Amino acid sequence: MESITLRIPNMKSQHCMMVVKTTLQNQAGVSLSKIAPGEVEIELSGATKASVVEAIEKAGYPVANK
Repeated sequence: MESITLRIPNMKSQHCMMVVKTTLQNQAGVSLSKIAPGEVEIELSGATKASVVEAIEKAGYPVANK
């Protein structure tokens, strides 16, 4: 299992965090560890960082540290 932290500068409100949280929960092989304004920490077990970044960006939130 790999732990990664992604910076998502435009994810600031509760609504934004809920959109990203739902997006991550719908990804196979991803477990959400922590979500805070501008940042998310996840555990990867089968998913790739690239696939997670792609899903978040499709939801409308650019990731700063791809």
